[in-house]
Amino acid sequence: MHAKPRQGEVELICGCMFSGKSGMLISRITAARSRGLSVAAFKHASDDRYARTRIAAHDGRSCEAVPVEHSGQIPAAARGARLVVIDEAQFFDAGLPEVCRSLAEGGADVLLAGLDLDAWGLPFGPMPALEGMADRITRLHAICAVCGARADRTQRIAPVEGRSMVGGPGAYEPRCAACFVAPPAALRR
Repeated sequence: MHAKPRQGEVELICGCMFSGKSGMLISRITAARSRGLSVAAFKHASDDRYARTRIAAHDGRSCEAVPVEHSGQIPAAARGARLVVIDEAQFFDAGLPEVCRSLAEGGADVLLAGLDLDAWGLPFGPMPALEGMADRITRLHAICAVCGARADRTQRIAPVEGRSMVGGPGAYEPRCAACFVAPPAALRR
């Protein structure tokens, strides 16, 4: 009788901006490396707010990551990794869930983080599909910048201009549902 090959798991961390998603990834990467696990970390190439080749938390912590533009680039670059980490999952294409499932079937654990809702309060990119196929989901919250309640939305506070919606403090803040005001629908990207 042959032993069944190891099946990895897909874990998704989601929530609004400033809820600690990237910080949680950095902590998990650090812990995995301290246990001697091989880790391959990725981020979407459009996120260059703090550093092009690092996953960065708003509190200043960071770790090395490979910037990629398309989910199809991840499997070859992750080959042999026991833990595959993907930040800013919301910016990726619709192929990301299948890439994650394939990596898990090959024995890797896959840990992703991303915004579940966009600045209009609507599902963001491949996040609904990732939520539907993830083995585990952790939903994080922040504190509403207006009233102090539990925040689950990301409020755009800078003008919506151009194509890029990538930003940090000064462009976005966490809001609860009662304090959230979506930008005009005509500006949705």
